[in-house]
Amino acid sequence: MKKILLLFLTFTIVFVSKLNADVYAVIVGVEIYDGTVNNLSASVDDAERVYKFFSNITKSENLVILKDKQATKENILYEMDKIFSKAKEDDLVIFYYSGHGAPGLFCPHNVNGGASGLRHSEIRAAFKKSKAKTKLCLADACYSGSIVGSKSNTSTTHVTSPGADNVIIFMSSRDSETSLESVNQVTGYFTKHLLLGLSGRADTNSDGVVNAYELYAYVRRNVKNDSQGGQTPVMFGNFDKYLPILKYKK
Repeated sequence: MKKILLLFLTFTIVFVSKLNADVYAVIVGVEIYDGTVNNLSASVDDAERVYKFFSNITKSENLVILKDKQATKENILYEMDKIFSKAKEDDLVIFYYSGHGAPGLFCPHNVNGGASGLRHSEIRAAFKKSKAKTKLCLADACYSGSIVGSKSNTSTTHVTSPGADNVIIFMSSRDSETSLESVNQVTGYFTKHLLLGLSGRADTNSDGVVNAYELYAYVRRNVKNDSQGGQTPVMFGNFDKYLPILKYKK
């Protein structure tokens, strides 16, 4: 479960333009649950921020946001199948989730104490059906690193050479860690720095493009700082370390 910390944050989103691809995204935020787990305070706010961010760089019909009671397991899988099926080979598909997590799963609204959890294997299967060659899975949830197994405790990134499948899994915490929220900004540390990084702050070489490793390094450093070392984002997958993700306007 997420813990609450007090921290004053400032947050500015810069307009970001896409590379030579369309973006298709399913964005999920769950604060209100079915009574079998505790409610949260920042997940819907974060999902709305992510939706607003990507609405500046792609068509509205390429995006869907599911919040609270809308975010049942059935609806999430249905929307992933529908939205991701629109993507062509050169496009980017994104799944973003903010809410409770548990080892091996994320918690939709109708989680039923974990019996109806959204299994990581189901997310991978939805990605696999898409024709898009670049896929990005983002989660601001406790134990989210368990999507890649116990190696998230010891590894940082797992990448391959150019020409890989470009599947990027970027999780807010290791498989043994909780993910933290700041009540002053009503945001998770991971989502805050994810959006700031994509807005250009992660661009260490100032080439106008945020690549995979730049984003990982920026988010990891700042989340660890905000959480005083209690939360460590992890990135795994089959992708070129310097794969461009977004081009932003300076």
